[in-house]
Amino acid sequence: MNRPLKLLCAAALAACAGTAAADEGWSTLNTYETVTVNATADQAWAAINRWDALQSWCPAFEKTEIVSGGTDVGSVRAITLANGPTFTEELLALDGPGMSLRYRIIDSPLPIVEYVSGMRVVSVAKGTSDIIWYSSYKRRAKDNPGPDANDEAMQKLVGGLYKACLANAKKVAEGK
Repeated sequence: MNRPLKLLCAAALAACAGTAAADEGWSTLNTYETVTVNATADQAWAAINRWDALQSWCPAFEKTEIVSGGTDVGSVRAITLANGPTFTEELLALDGPGMSLRYRIIDSPLPIVEYVSGMRVVSVAKGTSDIIWYSSYKRRAKDNPGPDANDEAMQKLVGGLYKACLANAKKVAEGK
């Protein structure tokens, strides 16, 4: 490895180590949920891919309103929970042929920050596919969170939402 490249790598590692030390006790959390559906990947993707209609498969949400950009990458939507609070999200990537999308929360009533999430559909066998929903985020309460805002509580909150929505997405994809 040449000297400038070695110095660049060393500087990058030092910067990462400094960031890790500064964020000690404030972990990046990850949530991953999947559901197997008795439907083709195309059918499963059709059930979940509408950026402008989250409520069509995720019953926790009452409505989706496009704030800007339509349904293209960079667009912003406001999604409203059935009990009233609203989230604002930005579409970061949409790959129709690859059956995947990625987005981030801009503003949320949830006690989490730096939330980036994605969904994808993969074919498992003939007539069967998996819908996968994953994310990374941090809890809003950085220092000494109470039991309702610690890492475990945040993962339970996000994972519970994913499980409920994916259970309904399964029904939608299977035409039930």
